Amino acid sequence: MIEHDHAEGPPGPRRRRRIWLAVWLGVAALVIAFVLLPAAVLARQLDVAKQSVKGLEAGDKAHNFAAIESNLSRLTATVSDMTGTLHWLGYWSWIPAGVGAKFRDGGEALAAVNEGLKGLHIIMPALARMAPLAGYRTNHRVPRSGQQKIAAFVAELPFMGPELKQAFPDFSLAAQSLNQVHPQDFQGILAPIGAKLLTAQSLLNAVVKEMPLVYRSTGALQTILGDPTPKRYLLIFQNSGELRATGGFMTAYGYVTLNHGRLGKITAQNMYLLDAKVTYQPPASTVIATYLPVYYWHLRDANTSPNVPTTVGYIKRFYQSIPHAPSIDGIIFIDTWFVDRLIGDVGGITVPTPKGPVSLNAANANMKMEYMAEGQGLPDNVRKKFIGTMMKTLFHDVMHSHGIELAQVLKTVNQSLNNKYILLSFNNRNAEALARRYNWGGVMDRRVPGDYLSVVDENLLGHKDNYVMSYHIRTRIFRVGARYQEVTSITYRDPAIDNGWLFVPYQSWVRFYVPLGSKLISFTGVDGIPYETYNNLTVNKTVFGGHVNLPPRTKKSQPVAMHTVTVRYWLPAGLNLSSLTVQLQPGVNHQTLSVVKGTFHRTTPFTHDTVFQFPSAK
Repeated sequence: MIEHDHAEGPPGPRRRRRIWLAVWLGVAALVIAFVLLPAAVLARQLDVAKQSVKGLEAGDKAHNFAAIESNLSRLTATVSDMTGTLHWLGYWSWIPAGVGAKFRDGGEALAAVNEGLKGLHIIMPALARMAPLAGYRTNHRVPRSGQQKIAAFVAELPFMGPELKQAFPDFSLAAQSLNQVHPQDFQGILAPIGAKLLTAQSLLNAVVKEMPLVYRSTGALQTILGDPTPKRYLLIFQNSGELRATGGFMTAYGYVTLNHGRLGKITAQNMYLLDAKVTYQPPASTVIATYLPVYYWHLRDANTSPNVPTTVGYIKRFYQSIPHAPSIDGIIFIDTWFVDRLIGDVGGITVPTPKGPVSLNAANANMKMEYMAEGQGLPDNVRKKFIGTMMKTLFHDVMHSHGIELAQVLKTVNQSLNNKYILLSFNNRNAEALARRYNWGGVMDRRVPGDYLSVVDENLLGHKDNYVMSYHIRTRIFRVGARYQEVTSITYRDPAIDNGWLFVPYQSWVRFYVPLGSKLISFTGVDGIPYETYNNLTVNKTVFGGHVNLPPRTKKSQPVAMHTVTVRYWLPAGLNLSSLTVQLQPGVNHQTLSVVKGTFHRTTPFTHDTVFQFPSAK
């Protein structure tokens, strides 16, 4: 039999359908395996992650630390699973039309979360121990009073530093990953995601920047709080109603000891009694001798420099001349406005006096303290002692506060440190560096990258007008030819009515601290007494100073006393004018600030040191 070769013809329609069906089934299987299934898994994982985040928020709101720990562990496991799913979907990064870019951003964001969670787990034991101090429910014993909480905090410091240091690399890696994300890729309906990513980048970068300082500072905090050796600090109570360079007239002093965070016995007394023991009696400066007037410079008037380290040096020179004066490990300045707020935080206090108990609250404290110290006719040996007795009563109530009251006290302390109602100076180098780093040491910036201004007013024989005095500082920078001029003014507004003892016509010595090398053009608003212009090399500034008299006001029908002092000066050639640093005088409570340069015009409450960045000239 003869066989015939023949070529296969094209597949029939049925076969072609089977081939295409197989192709489409294969494609569908690939889509399901590599797209739909992973996407469904990822969606489920995202839902679990959202539920964990909600659980964290709920636990935080309920102050339930166990719920926080549980949801954090759940979130960590979910993020690990999501990381594996994204690896499975890695080819998405090559999809065009912006999908790939968003996928890569999501991967970096998830990597950041993963690294951040690793860091959190490292410090979780420390957080668990510290949580009761912030009011969270845990298995640890809960200290109630402020005194107990400070002691517990000090006990944790030796462990906190090493744990934060160990966690730092994870937080650093988290920041590096998050900074690879491009928030601008999320636009339109995704814009809220972009905004949240931008906020997260900013917050995480700030945390990473501050973490080394925090874990390096735990040792300094231990030292400050008297661990391992007790510390004694000189307390100086400044009356801001009689404003001076560091916050007010030094009306009283005291001592406080800290032993492993426990507050020892507080003593407080009239500053004049300490001044009477001083043997160092240098001649008074020209300003003090002329306007107070006194022949000698006294300890009570030693806070003449707004640069607190300089003033502390003056005070120690007086203090060390006192025979058998107790050794001190630092000086803490406390002014009137801080005391007022603390009295309000603890719901008022009652102070015993020879004429019966006196009740103080935040609204009446200043006037009642002045009345007791000056106006009630108490014997000289007890009238100023009222301030010391009041402070001991207040500190006792503060250190035994708890709950919402303690939270408000802590908030007041933080605000007062930032607003310079409290100033800190320590003998220990690390402790002093910590105070300066957080701007709690009242240090005038010697070198700033641009322009600089600080206006310092000192109440000389104005009695207590600064209780009600308000100020407005205005500075304008402008070009004249190839050089720059600055015009700075301070406007006083004093609504007080002269009563002969608490309020009298206001007199002061005002100083303008400006960039070193500035040249005075004019000085207006000061009286006929010659003004000063000199270079202060300690703070690296040129200073213009003059004496001020406000018009008297003896009845309500007369206008509120107002007065403006203005200096005009050339700024040094070559000064970088891209920014202006304005430092606040301690003890000032009612002040606004206006800054003008070209099209830049800003007016703001002046409550803390501020840096203004100017737009580049077109």
